[in-house]
Amino acid sequence: MGTQVNLEVIIPVKDRFEVIQCVQSLKVVELISKIIICDGGSTDVNCIKSLQSLKNQDKVEVLCFPEIGFNKSRLINKGIFHSQAEFLLISDADIIWNQAALHTMLNFVTAGSNRVCYIKSVEETHPTNTIALKRDAYTYKIRVEQNNAFIDIVLYNHKNNSRPGCGLICVKRNTLLTLGGYKEIFTGWGWEDQDLLMRALLLEMQIFATGKVIHLSHSDEVRNKHNGNLAPSQSRNFNIISCSQSLSNGVLTGDLPIKIEKATKYQQIFVQLPFTCIDNE
Repeated sequence: MGTQVNLEVIIPVKDRFEVIQCVQSLKVVELISKIIICDGGSTDVNCIKSLQSLKNQDKVEVLCFPEIGFNKSRLINKGIFHSQAEFLLISDADIIWNQAALHTMLNFVTAGSNRVCYIKSVEETHPTNTIALKRDAYTYKIRVEQNNAFIDIVLYNHKNNSRPGCGLICVKRNTLLTLGGYKEIFTGWGWEDQDLLMRALLLEMQIFATGKVIHLSHSDEVRNKHNGNLAPSQSRNFNIISCSQSLSNGVLTGDLPIKIEKATKYQQIFVQLPFTCIDNE
């Protein structure tokens, strides 16, 4: 990466005090001009203390969008709308970043247009006690035939106590505008990130996975505590079905208020769901 880039980070958060550790890891990384934290209305005392501390730090901006529940997509869209940098990094509140991972992501994204890069490997701080590594996971396969797109949602096997960070992306802001940002139809934990990547592929963007980061391990209790305490697998399965219905209806853009229109070539999009997902446990 030969030239200086203008990079801002967007972090959606609600009642996750670990966000201060995430920001600390980002602040030692060169190239970042601003860290935008989009708070969904935190009430946890420790999280409020973390956010108050962060408000006073250089290059950190805390935006408040209080709402019932936790709509991660909506908070990220608020951050995209507010951002001004050419390049954006989307991060969860409980990720510990490193300079090597971010540089490899930027090397890919800056080399061309319409590129999306996500983290290849997320390692847990406590892998033996992390239920996320034991839970059934899903991914997708896409093929195009005669102007029709066929998407198969399939099981994914975790390898080496790590998993891909599909929601930890580096991308040009204009690319996210072409995607219309994130769809806000999802509730609770899971699948808004896969939906974005699928739409990017369907719009013929380049997707690449690289780099390794650390996830601050936690219990399932924090994943859906603002969305009815559903089991994460249940909310994720509901979201997979919502995603498939939306794509089958030809919706390839998200709910960001500002968009760059891009024509699509598909007459129809077909999505095949596995029985294990439809069953919803």
